Amino acid sequence: MVDALRSARSALRPGGTLIDLRPDASRPPRLIVAGRVLGRLAGSAASQVDDTAADGAVRSLVAAGLLRRVASGHLWYSTSYASLAEVDAYVRVGRRFDRYERGSRAALLPFRRGPIVARRSVQFEVLQRVR
Repeated sequence: MVDALRSARSALRPGGTLIDLRPDASRPPRLIVAGRVLGRLAGSAASQVDDTAADGAVRSLVAAGLLRRVASGHLWYSTSYASLAEVDAYVRVGRRFDRYERGSRAALLPFRRGPIVARRSVQFEVLQRVR
């Protein structure tokens, strides 16, 4: 990740802007039915390692004075699944989320025919090349 950020930075002119967008591990995806949050998905160990490395890469370039943080935050987006079986398939084959948080799948069973909406958070940082 550090190498990717360094490459992106090298393509910028001094004062140029880089927008870094990555999964927000601090806000687990919410599973919503009819406007109510009924459960959450849990991140895999591999995704936690990736997230920690990505956060560290940004911190290291900012600390080195190569990039300056201009703004940061998070935004939410939604993905709709037609049924619980579709959410199960996503959890089964996905790398980022490998299980439901305790009690979440059981809470979704009465609504197995869906639709079920997963609301996920993404964090962003607007960075500026310093030199």
